[in-house]
Amino acid sequence: MCGVSAGEMSIYGIREFARLKESWLKKEVGLQLPNGLPSYDTVRRTLGILNPVQFQSLFIKWIESQLKIPAGSYVSLDGKTLRGSGNKAEGIEPLHLLHAYSHELGVVIGQMECSREKTNEIPVSKRLIEALKIKNTVITADALLCQKEVCKKIAKDNEYVLALKANQPMMEQEVKEFFVCPAEQTRSEITTFDKGHGRLEERTYTLDTNIGWFADKKEWKNLGAFGMCESIIRRKGKKTIEKRYFITSLKDVHTFAKAVRSHWAIENNLHWCLDVIFHDDQCPVMERNKAENLAIIRRIVYNRIKMMSDMDTLSMGKRACIYDDSFRAKILFSC
Repeated sequence: MCGVSAGEMSIYGIREFARLKESWLKKEVGLQLPNGLPSYDTVRRTLGILNPVQFQSLFIKWIESQLKIPAGSYVSLDGKTLRGSGNKAEGIEPLHLLHAYSHELGVVIGQMECSREKTNEIPVSKRLIEALKIKNTVITADALLCQKEVCKKIAKDNEYVLALKANQPMMEQEVKEFFVCPAEQTRSEITTFDKGHGRLEERTYTLDTNIGWFADKKEWKNLGAFGMCESIIRRKGKKTIEKRYFITSLKDVHTFAKAVRSHWAIENNLHWCLDVIFHDDQCPVMERNKAENLAIIRRIVYNRIKMMSDMDTLSMGKRACIYDDSFRAKILFSC
């Protein structure tokens, strides 16, 4: 954790950090090193021996002990591939992780590895939801997780908003045709406007609870409404229109709109930060256990900076961890 917080991505770099900061590690961290610092091979073997499944479980338990997920808050499930952990020429598939991200707290509250193909997000998502033990939140996910068994798992204790695309072709077509029909009293909508970076974004969120006509309604646990978000973006005299469709257990359009917008934000608030600030995609470690364990450590450091830092931005907090020994100690070891 100390080496990763100081910006090191490789096992060699972590060992070099320990060599250069040996006196700090003894004084501030309290390490007893009667036989000297562990060698590069020892660090490498330790990361390989450490069981990532058990490490993930401890990560989730640590979050539970540190933070309380507020009722009514928004949690997004979203996958991320660590491209540097793969090698196409050697047939090594990159590591793919499914994250659970709390928008209110701004931290990763859980993650699990999805073996090779992204379709494995479906069974992994059910295990992750169960492991999190969260209640009374709104859980959002992309279309890949728009599955009956995922809905059932979420709806046990939470609400859901799931994107609807071509992986549910008949359902998607029915919902598209439904929103072409004239609006009934059961249909509600709100419109938001955002201006920035030389463009104007107009988004209309529509929710309709009149879904008794849908033949498979009972197969989708707690299905309460179909939703649509129409985005109109105007930039340099050009206009683009996009419509996205959703299934949800919600019946309030304002809550639905916030859930949809929150899920989009995960790209900037988590994935972009992990790639640009923590160089997630550039980590050169390809061996499975080592790559996954280092990924967990990066997310622990990410969370600690978000939780403990009074810096204006995550990048400033990360920079302070690199150059300021006392700040690094505060981030990593303060309660």
